[in-house]
Amino acid sequence: MATSASKGFTLLEILIALAVLAIVMISLIKITSDNSRNLWHVENKTLAGIIASNHITQLRLSKELPEQQDGWETMAGRKWFWQVQRPVTSNALGLWQYTVNVFLEGDKEPYVTLTSLIAKPVKPKVE
Repeated sequence: MATSASKGFTLLEILIALAVLAIVMISLIKITSDNSRNLWHVENKTLAGIIASNHITQLRLSKELPEQQDGWETMAGRKWFWQVQRPVTSNALGLWQYTVNVFLEGDKEPYVTLTSLIAKPVKPKVE
């Protein structure tokens, strides 16, 4: 009697291989999704930091230093709300502390809060 050797995979082996493949593919999709979400957050942090730095630089270059300022700015196709605040207390060193908060439109928490010391404007002495 001749025995025939079967060649190929059994149905059970194919199902196990497909299950392993499905688990690997789901893991890869989740990793890709998490990376995209993280990239969005890092990009927003960077853009908000640029906006905050720009407003601190504008304050340093300005001759008038307001106690408060706010406004909207568009960068990278997104609308950002920014606030500049200075505490009312005076500093003996001739410096004011300014805080800039930058919010993405619709967010309640700022993406970036930047604090900087800026010299008070010196009034020329009249002789």
